[in-house]
Amino acid sequence: MSNTEVKEKDVLLEVKKLNVSFEIGKNLIHPVRNINLDIHQDEVVAIIGETGCGKSVLGNSILRLLPSNAIVTGKALFNGENILQYSEKKYRKMRGTKIAAIPQNPVSSLDPMMKIGDQVAESVLVHEKVDKVTVRSRVTEILKRLHLGNGKEYLPKYAGELSGGMCQRVLIALGTITHPELLIVDEPTKGLDWALRSAVIDIFLELKNNMQCAMLMITHDIAVAYKVADRIAVMYCGELVEIGTSKDILKNPLHPYTQGLLDSMPSRGMHGMKGFAPALTELPEGCKFHPRCPRQCENCLQKQPEMTAYTKTHYVRCYYAQDKSAMEMI
Repeated sequence: MSNTEVKEKDVLLEVKKLNVSFEIGKNLIHPVRNINLDIHQDEVVAIIGETGCGKSVLGNSILRLLPSNAIVTGKALFNGENILQYSEKKYRKMRGTKIAAIPQNPVSSLDPMMKIGDQVAESVLVHEKVDKVTVRSRVTEILKRLHLGNGKEYLPKYAGELSGGMCQRVLIALGTITHPELLIVDEPTKGLDWALRSAVIDIFLELKNNMQCAMLMITHDIAVAYKVADRIAVMYCGELVEIGTSKDILKNPLHPYTQGLLDSMPSRGMHGMKGFAPALTELPEGCKFHPRCPRQCENCLQKQPEMTAYTKTHYVRCYYAQDKSAMEMI
């Protein structure tokens, strides 16, 4: 999908000034802070970053699957309506139909005591009144479409009889059988070997091209994000620090953190970044990345930079990148 095509699509989800906090004892931690992000119809947006940066918390806040000690502020406008203000009953009708999820850990996410066919069928029966013959036909068809044999042969199987890659495909069936408008996918290749990872990428490319479903893909796997996503948002310490097309991010990374993530890829020599992300209870002043940044300046230590447009499709939260942008415009 080209940048022009993305812009011509209507905005499906618009996240505005979203903050998530957790009350832990007497402390209040803030794993997601001031997130602004939109997803257009049929667009795939990937969020990348190190473990613990807040990616999954952001996804679960949109799904409203956070624990009871979570405090969520801001807006998540889905087709123009703030779904964070929906009653739990109203949102439950939407979750699994208009907005669906594919969770991490495919093996543990499936019920080991329930047949695969029954689990996928349940996703339909919870939301629709349809007869058993119709449901069985739909389940068989989607399992076949996801390359699980002819579909029918997998209906009586249990999760323990399937490989990790097969379980991942079953989870995709669970998430897509109701034809949602938005699919939130959490770490789809985590724990998979190279061959299975490649197969899962192919599946998501097929979903993207054929199912007309927008996706928010949460992943630490930059290669997966690049191959599947139209745009990539980079997250660090609960904040978005760079947003751009997949080509923007991979070919012209602006934020030093993004550059560090790319340099740590095996294809680029696995050059790890120095230091570690700070604990959420000990976040530094100013730019949260400055203790690890090779390009820090005085401003970085004192004041948090704003997200600034570098081009019409590329945004960055970084004083160094902003100075670079200004210099290139001279």
